Amino acid sequence: MAVENGLPREHYLNATYGIRSWLLTTDHKRIAMLYLASVTFFFFIGGTFASMIRIHLLTPNGYLVSPETYNKLFTMHGVAMIFFFLIPSIPAVLGNFLIPLMIGAKDLAFPKINLLSWYIYVVGGCFVLYSFSTGGLDTGWTFYTPLSSVYSNSAVTPAVIGIFINGFSSILTGLNFIVTIHTMRAPGMTWFRLPLFVWAHYATSIIFILGTPVIAITLLLVGLERMFHLGFFNPALGGDPILFQHLFWFYSHPAVYIMILPAMGVISEIIPTFARKPIFGYSFIAGSSIAIAVIGFFVWAHHMFLTGESVYAALTFSLLSYLVAIPSAVKVFNWSSIPQCCMRWVLLDCF
Repeated sequence: MAVENGLPREHYLNATYGIRSWLLTTDHKRIAMLYLASVTFFFFIGGTFASMIRIHLLTPNGYLVSPETYNKLFTMHGVAMIFFFLIPSIPAVLGNFLIPLMIGAKDLAFPKINLLSWYIYVVGGCFVLYSFSTGGLDTGWTFYTPLSSVYSNSAVTPAVIGIFINGFSSILTGLNFIVTIHTMRAPGMTWFRLPLFVWAHYATSIIFILGTPVIAITLLLVGLERMFHLGFFNPALGGDPILFQHLFWFYSHPAVYIMILPAMGVISEIIPTFARKPIFGYSFIAGSSIAIAVIGFFVWAHHMFLTGESVYAALTFSLLSYLVAIPSAVKVFNWSSIPQCCMRWVLLDCF
């Protein structure tokens, strides 16, 4: 293939032209660019809300907005940043772009589903933007019941529908990554030759598939309770608001690892590259990614110590929370095991 200025003359940016070629593409690299544009848009939306919050807090009493509007800004910032920026950012952008290249595949296992997942993300985002523009949200990004399902006068229903729809984007992305990594590795690319970036996204995909359905269904129940006055979480109708917290945090604590595991995968590639040394303890770092994903599903109730749970439950979840720190420490200690001379090269090359 002819090469010009370090790039093939025909590559993913110039293979075809026009809006239609981008909106109907099944090229994993182009879809990554579509995700990059989308998550950047939501980053600026959430960042705008954050800026307004900080301006309001410049003075002790706050002079920019009313307390009700402050609650809405705080909630909308959280929803935009968590569900539409932080969670999809690295997996949907770098994961889509790099995983096939790193394992020697031509594309992801299901290219059309990959494009569908972006469209689902956009549709979910439109519902949330509609809720922002028609009264906003004041429930907090956690949507605690019965405030969100009964008492709030803000636009909760379109927001929870949007997040429910967006959940299918995460599920399809995780499914695509797992099938691709299992079935499309190049000859000789065994499990323990996979880049650590791929291991991190494999672990993240497990959380996508196992955790996202829980939050999607939970928020759907909130919407149904709000629209049809059902008694899932409303104690006045026999529901249990604590049940909502269990379901919410069963996903939302592992969601922390959706945010951090891909970043850890990036770090695990950058350090050995700039140190010009193989990573120390490869198998331990790979295993720690899976361990973080698995153990993360067993610590959700440490968000609920004030809900009246028993002392024994609190003790159990406290110990499990300490346990999840072990594989995280494995990563950090292996990263820092580079000889001092190599670490100097890392710092010089990075800065």
